[in-house]
Amino acid sequence: MDADPANFGRFHNLVRKWQSKRDSEKGGPGRRDFDFFEFRGWWGKVAIARIETDPFDVRFVLWGTRLVDWWGVDYTNKRLGEASITPEAWTMVEGRYFQTMHRDPFIGVVCGYLDQYKRPHLKILGIDLPLFEDGALSHVLSIHMEIGLDDEPPDILEGLSMEEFL
Repeated sequence: MDADPANFGRFHNLVRKWQSKRDSEKGGPGRRDFDFFEFRGWWGKVAIARIETDPFDVRFVLWGTRLVDWWGVDYTNKRLGEASITPEAWTMVEGRYFQTMHRDPFIGVVCGYLDQYKRPHLKILGIDLPLFEDGALSHVLSIHMEIGLDDEPPDILEGLSMEEFL
């Protein structure tokens, strides 16, 4: 969570802003610590996932309009992967990712094609920033961008090698 913002390429200002709002007593910034206008330029590309713990689940409370265009589905108020071709695959892979983040919070970088949504012509790069409430992870703020089909995260994220990404 203390990574150098410069390592996140085009996301560096978002990481810097997130880090500037961290409060060691709370574990990190909370959802209410951010204002809509702080994401100018990223509007429509933002998602907020609520982490549910009993039982563990991930439910999106916000799914930006550009994300709806890319994925072809509005995930607002839907569970992780619920509208994909194979929801169980999402539970196993992405669900474990969020469980790991819940246990030991980190800044996450995600990348992939949208073939689970019959959109293999789109490749998305995103950053996941943990948000806290009462010292525990409560939400994840995700910001995405479309990248070229042949682009790899190190091409876009300065200072981050493929080994660090994996």
